[in-house]
Amino acid sequence: MRIRILMIGMLLCIHPFYAHAVTLKAAMDAAVEQHPMLTISKMQIDGAQGELQEQGSYAYNPELSVEPQRRKLNGGGSSNDYYITLSQGIELGGKWGYREQSAEAALEATRLESGINLQRVKVNVARALVAVYFSKRELLWRNQQSLTLMQLNKAVQRQMDVGEASQLDVNLAHASLTQAINAEAQAKQQHAMNVSRYFLAVGKTSEIKNVEPELPRLLVGWGPQSDPVEIALNSRLDIAAKHKRLAQYSAQADLAKANKVPDLTVGFTTGRETGDRLYSLGFTMPIPVLNSHDGAYRAALSQESVKRTELAWLEQQVKLEVQEAAYNHATAMRAVLSVNRIETDTPTPDSIDLAKAAFDAGELNIEELVVHINQILESRINSAAILKQGWLARIRLAEVLGHPEYILQGTQ
Repeated sequence: MRIRILMIGMLLCIHPFYAHAVTLKAAMDAAVEQHPMLTISKMQIDGAQGELQEQGSYAYNPELSVEPQRRKLNGGGSSNDYYITLSQGIELGGKWGYREQSAEAALEATRLESGINLQRVKVNVARALVAVYFSKRELLWRNQQSLTLMQLNKAVQRQMDVGEASQLDVNLAHASLTQAINAEAQAKQQHAMNVSRYFLAVGKTSEIKNVEPELPRLLVGWGPQSDPVEIALNSRLDIAAKHKRLAQYSAQADLAKANKVPDLTVGFTTGRETGDRLYSLGFTMPIPVLNSHDGAYRAALSQESVKRTELAWLEQQVKLEVQEAAYNHATAMRAVLSVNRIETDTPTPDSIDLAKAAFDAGELNIEELVVHINQILESRINSAAILKQGWLARIRLAEVLGHPEYILQGTQ
């Protein structure tokens, strides 16, 4: 009697029901609300605001000096004298303004870098959810494959007991089952790793639980409305942050140059000496003989040049990244479209039914049946891999353009 594998019709026809599905938008919103990196960014902004407040204040406070004296006179007797001095340092060369400019640019750069972290969190959680979604699907398929081949293995063993199957058939069924069990174990490990990475991307610190991801339909015809390179150059926050850092270091170079000009201290003194009233006005200025601050100025100019070069290099990198991402996105969308057409023209359930009917009719032996089972599984996995690459290409394109919202715009 032939082995009747009734479970084949179940293979790969899995449509899981997500009772508590996590949508892509919900995951991104959750990460924005609770990710520790964004909390750190807010603290850094607060620190930069404090630095601006500090640098916006004048460098010197007035100084008050009181010096009482008791003097013995040569002719006998004594005199109670005192001196009171009020002095004020005066910055020359525009140092105050340069310090404030540097701190303002640093604050704006910190705010932009906080925006970069926000975009990075959104992109990372999108990638993580996509990875969980597809690893979960593969795990379900691998589990179904193992169950199917386990039943096949038992059936072949029973047939061998009654003399209707050979040892070669048993060996083939056993090897196929072992391979399927190993693949399922690897899929479990990969899925567990992806779930852990998802929780890290979201910023959750609670106990890791199961995730039921849900992805919208990916629109393959979606694309940016204008030149991608121009969009990126005008939208990328890292470029804007580099501009602000360059402004910060330019102001610091101007400050270092201004520091070569010594500051002036003005002092007014009043006092009493042997009964006489004293008044004096003094000016103090250091002479830059031993240290003219030329080294600090050179160092500041070097840092400014570094930031200028970093900005130019980043702009070149962005152009290359956009070109690569746009090409990969177009290639991935064409592949997704091709797979959609193939699955529409030749639905997988027909292939499964055809293989089952052929085996029941005696047209396929056990070896050929195992090959068909594995081919159906690999076909589904490959189709899912193409769709996954489409999602990753869409996410990457949105990332390099500086618009994480494009991830959701190109879906339905």
